[in-house]
Amino acid sequence: MLVTGTPFRISFVGGGTDFEKFYRQYPGRVLSTTIDKYIYLGLNPKFDNQIRISYSKTENIESRDKIEHPIVKAALEEVGLEKGIEITSVGDIPGGGTGRGSSSSFTVGL
Repeated sequence: MLVTGTPFRISFVGGGTDFEKFYRQYPGRVLSTTIDKYIYLGLNPKFDNQIRISYSKTENIESRDKIEHPIVKAALEEVGLEKGIEITSVGDIPGGGTGRGSSSSFTVGL
């Protein structure tokens, strides 16, 4: 089993300046810092050649192309992993839409 711990971050200013629609027209500046709260991801082989992903919901699927979570799907495509893995995530604080950089922390951990 592999476990990662990645700190959440808080942006003070500049949120959204990393979107292409914005930075193509305007210069961007971001000021952020990490905090002492983490997201933990566990990766473990799954011997039935299925995929199980547990985050705010749980996906039990047969193949990578059926994954709903876009970050997990892209990461598995990047490394060429088709099936046979379990990925779980837990955080010290709630993520998803809270403004604490949870999706970027999730991506770094993964």
